[in-house]
Amino acid sequence: MKKLMYIILVGTVLGGCQKFLDRQPLDSISSTNFLTNESEIKLGLTGVYSYAQWNYGTTNTPLLKRVESATDLGMSRKGSDQEDLMVLGDNGPFLIGNGITTSAWSNAYATIARANSFLEGMTIGKASTSAAAYARMRSEALVLRAVSYYYLMSWFGDVPFFTKPLDPAEYETQTRKSKSEIAKDLYKDLDEAWVGLPNLNDRGRVNKGTAYGFKAKIALLIKDYATAAAASKAVIDLGAYNLNPTFLNLFNLAGQTSNAGNEIMLMTQLPQDNASPLSYLPIGLLPRQVLGTSGNNFPTQAMIDKFECNDGKRIDQSPLYNPLNPGKNRDKRLKWTVYLPYDTMEVATGVNVSLPYQNPRQRIIYNIYSDTIFRFNWSTNAFVKIAGNPDFISSANSVWQYGSTGAVGGVGYCWSKYLDANQNAFAGKQGYILLRYADILLMYAEAKIELNQIDATVNDAINKVRARASQPASTLATQSELRQLVRRERAVELALEGHRWNDLTRWGIYNEAVNGALYGVTKNPAVSPGLPTFTSNEIPNYTTSVSLRINPRNQTRLTQAKHLLWPIPQGELDKNKNLTQNPGW
Repeated sequence: MKKLMYIILVGTVLGGCQKFLDRQPLDSISSTNFLTNESEIKLGLTGVYSYAQWNYGTTNTPLLKRVESATDLGMSRKGSDQEDLMVLGDNGPFLIGNGITTSAWSNAYATIARANSFLEGMTIGKASTSAAAYARMRSEALVLRAVSYYYLMSWFGDVPFFTKPLDPAEYETQTRKSKSEIAKDLYKDLDEAWVGLPNLNDRGRVNKGTAYGFKAKIALLIKDYATAAAASKAVIDLGAYNLNPTFLNLFNLAGQTSNAGNEIMLMTQLPQDNASPLSYLPIGLLPRQVLGTSGNNFPTQAMIDKFECNDGKRIDQSPLYNPLNPGKNRDKRLKWTVYLPYDTMEVATGVNVSLPYQNPRQRIIYNIYSDTIFRFNWSTNAFVKIAGNPDFISSANSVWQYGSTGAVGGVGYCWSKYLDANQNAFAGKQGYILLRYADILLMYAEAKIELNQIDATVNDAINKVRARASQPASTLATQSELRQLVRRERAVELALEGHRWNDLTRWGIYNEAVNGALYGVTKNPAVSPGLPTFTSNEIPNYTTSVSLRINPRNQTRLTQAKHLLWPIPQGELDKNKNLTQNPGW
């Protein structure tokens, strides 16, 4: 115990609806005189939550959002610090010294170390804490630790596993433990947490659904479908969670605060009392210059083409699909997730608010095919044509440019999910969702499908998710058809929420989905690109329209077998000679 020190990063009093991460850090406090009562244990638990934010760098950028750029659904702009995520050449998607991999490893183990210290130290105050409160707070720490191990296993495979505080010398002797062995230990922790947690908890805190939701995720990761089905069914059977009737409210601050249906089961949170916390969640989604933002993540054509038409058919099978008007007659989630050409964008940037087209927010018509832009003038309440704007260009290899470099930002699309016109895009306070009830329903369906236990509950779970977007109910009955459907649903329902990498790799189709050229909108909006073809794994092929579509920077993703796991950061290998690198790195 003497080697244990608690450096408590205070979030808030853990009660009511007060948010975490609102106060300044306290000084180091020795374990011999801390966590002696219930109040101090609450404070110590906040320190665990403060580490479990899953951000990248110092800008409150969600790490999982960036990982989406290493999948078939997304890409990153040239010149950004995440260009390695484009999976170009031999070293992509993640260089051994890349900040993404280093951040992921260090964030996870920092959370694990904090949880281990808390779990050991809280025993000091057990006698002066109510049994229910003690069990609840212990359970919360167990879940946060399990979440960290889940992400480590998803990205790095077998990893060092420890559940007690370690001094540096002990840490540097750890070896890798298999995912299946780690999963068994985590199952026990999450079973205990299930008993100790309430169905619902204060905003920002884990609950029963969180515990078994991540148990299901861990089980799917190791293909333990029976456990995944049982865990997700237990969450469903609680009856404590439902889908928010308004999809968009999951991703704006007001909607997250009310959390209708209790759909959100775990999300990271930003400080709520700071006047201008720098968050790159909103501004990283929009084109540079045109809105004064710093866009670095963009959807691909493959993302767009995964959305069905509103008759429930894939675009290559539906008579409703028009390649020259791809947003028409589509699954509503397409417009809820992505900005298409000619859509109206609206965002508050907090800059130049004296200008009539930036106060109170900016509204533009997103036309990538012209250097003329239409901005909304709030004084005259009308759109104004502004000629000569360099932000959107229509050359063969570009969508928009920034500065004088002419660097390509994307392939003609922008994410709209997580944009909140009522929040300053440079200081957004929305949380980033790690788990929600729609994911639980789809995990249940997937596990039952893989077990080939096809019954009415499978389509029922899928159809609840589809119904919110007014998509026709599924009546499919075969394993292969339902497997395609649930995988498509996970792509369109959970896009930009950090699940795609894990889904593709555990399904064994990552290389098929990601390898090859990236494509986007047509170069000429008057020329139809025709229809893509799809593989049995729902992967679109654009062979017939290569010459008609934008291909960013004329580059191709070259994936290899080694890309199914991330490389362990070189700094960790240097510190611990017992660690071995993942194959191929």
